[in-house]
Amino acid sequence: MSVRKIVLSALISIVPIFFVGCGSYNTPPSTPPGSSARFALVANSLANSISTYTVDPETGRLTAKDTVPTGGMRSKVIVVAPSGRFAYVGNIASNDISVFSVDANTGRLAMVGSTVPAGSGPSFIVLGPAGNVLYVVNQNSDHITGFSVNPNTGTLTPLEGEVPTDDAPVELKFHPSGHFAYVTNFNSGDVTVYRVDSTGALGLLGAVPAGLSLTSISIHPSGKFAYATSLAAKQITAFSIDPVTGALTPITPSVPTGDGPTSITVDSQGRFVHVTNAIEGTVTTYSVDGTTGALTPRFRVPAAGTNPVALSLDPSGRFAYVANEGSDNVTLFTVDSTTGSLRPVGPPVDAGTGPSWVTLVQ
Repeated sequence: MSVRKIVLSALISIVPIFFVGCGSYNTPPSTPPGSSARFALVANSLANSISTYTVDPETGRLTAKDTVPTGGMRSKVIVVAPSGRFAYVGNIASNDISVFSVDANTGRLAMVGSTVPAGSGPSFIVLGPAGNVLYVVNQNSDHITGFSVNPNTGTLTPLEGEVPTDDAPVELKFHPSGHFAYVTNFNSGDVTVYRVDSTGALGLLGAVPAGLSLTSISIHPSGKFAYATSLAAKQITAFSIDPVTGALTPITPSVPTGDGPTSITVDSQGRFVHVTNAIEGTVTTYSVDGTTGALTPRFRVPAAGTNPVALSLDPSGRFAYVANEGSDNVTLFTVDSTTGSLRPVGPPVDAGTGPSWVTLVQ
């Protein structure tokens, strides 16, 4: 990671990034529970591969299918196009992105062309509100770059310009309205805030302190709250979001997590929050006050694996999948719709070496 510190006063200016040809978006509604996933894709960060699985729609269980090399190094994050036809993998150590087609019937992956250069240390990739721009968070060079996405071929075309973050950016998440974006910065311990215009262009608005060694951020589906995890402080900082400006205001007090919080996920109904705690090997669950955004700790369960680093919820809301980077497997949990509690189902399923992300495909 970069150890360079960007002065926060320099972040107040608005810097455009992506210009012509990005398309427009419509304001999405809150996401109701959907149908169950059909396939699961697991990024194996130390094996430089993707493990693919079919998903049983009734039980959520995974059945292993294929293991596909990514062509890159330290393949950490996978995102899937809204159509489900293409998947994109960020390769941190080789500074590039792999593009795959996804067979609609079998979930089989086939690489599209060669890897695409993506900046220094692409720690996180995410598709924008309209699904036609892929945003890349570059943790070593402290900025965001972007690519236009061809919906027919899945190919990526670099877009001009870049937007600064603060020091060592980790994750980028969008507001449900599509008008704002938020980035956690590990070294500088703050969240940078961006406007998103109708073309998908980003403009940097400012930053707000959020705790030491930030690892993850999640936005409430109502758009009213945001939650960021601090690895060093072992806590969640909650924020209210101004609907007009996108500005963040801390909700006090902060809420403790387990040891080593690495990812935070809000369920699609905004009722529960789940955090993976990599060092102690647990998942903590919180209830959400829909009026204030405050979190109340409810449950802490073993991840049934070592170093759980990421959690993904099935679109139906019935299942959760945890990537255990230290034990090279994925744990399936059922989710109680009333309490949000997680219950492990069967033994964890084997993945490749260092599974770091689970992406579900409907």
